[in-house]
Amino acid sequence: MEDTDPELYREAFRSADIPMLIADTNFAFRDINDAGLEFLGYDYDDIVGESVGLIAADEEVYYEIVEQMIAGETWSGEFMARRKDQQVVYGQGFASPMVVDGDVEGFLAFFVDTTKQRRYENASEVLNRLLRHDLRNELNVVYGYTQQVASRIDDEQALEELDLVQEKVLEIVHKSERARDLREHLERSHDVSNHPVRLDVVLNNKIVDAMIEFPDAEFEFGSFPEVEVVGDDLLGEAIECLLENAVMHNDKETPRVEVSADRDGGFVIVRVADNGPGVPEEHRDLIFGREEYDQLHHGTGISLFFADNVISSYNGTIWVEDREDGDGAVFCVRLQEQSTVDD
Repeated sequence: MEDTDPELYREAFRSADIPMLIADTNFAFRDINDAGLEFLGYDYDDIVGESVGLIAADEEVYYEIVEQMIAGETWSGEFMARRKDQQVVYGQGFASPMVVDGDVEGFLAFFVDTTKQRRYENASEVLNRLLRHDLRNELNVVYGYTQQVASRIDDEQALEELDLVQEKVLEIVHKSERARDLREHLERSHDVSNHPVRLDVVLNNKIVDAMIEFPDAEFEFGSFPEVEVVGDDLLGEAIECLLENAVMHNDKETPRVEVSADRDGGFVIVRVADNGPGVPEEHRDLIFGREEYDQLHHGTGISLFFADNVISSYNGTIWVEDREDGDGAVFCVRLQEQSTVDD
């Protein structure tokens, strides 16, 4: 049987839809396919020749892989990689020495992107802890107020304190229902791959839902670009969280929410502006639950924590700005247009 054309192997390597890389015996990148470049966010010329350690986000796992390659053994397992933009991504990988005529000429590695699944698992776990922990704290507050009322039932302030009890109970009910709903959404979408989503349809539908849910609030919006973005079935839930946040944490008698979307060089920026109290700059990471303390204790971060994780799973970003034309905050979401991914 005739030898297979080496070009066929090179083409198979480059066109494979899973990330693959080849390293030399010094553990420097010798080659990487298009899927690998997209996964890591690099251009070909930026990464070939660089040490594979450049992308290692977990040194312990990286050195474990190196040791097994030097020993001539294969490796498989979970790993964390650091993209060019410093974002950490996750994968399930396999690596093996490349042996030619008895000599190790380099190493081949390929892997499956599990970043989305890992983020959804983490988000689901934290939402579960938030639900349990916050409920316990809020119930303690309720208990404290009822104790005060019981100790001076004839006091004129009793009715006011009972009102506070009712407000806290309503907060508990809403928080538990919201956390449960968000967790269920995560579980249903755990294995769903990113796919094109019509952003204008999602925005229009969720704004109408918000207008029905919050009849005392005012929503302003115009036409949205008819564009598909990278997303999944949770994109609408993330947008809903931002609209909900703009109303429920608003201190004005009439909450006003302005929604807009603009294309920006292969991306779309969605802005949800409110007339509320705004967000101090030092709190802008905390409200998304990006630190362990806030994930467990910051009650307002449940929906925003969910939105942040969902948007990140599309390689999108979410941040907060001050409004330029008055009080309030602007929550901004940056999503990639599907056409730029296809190109």
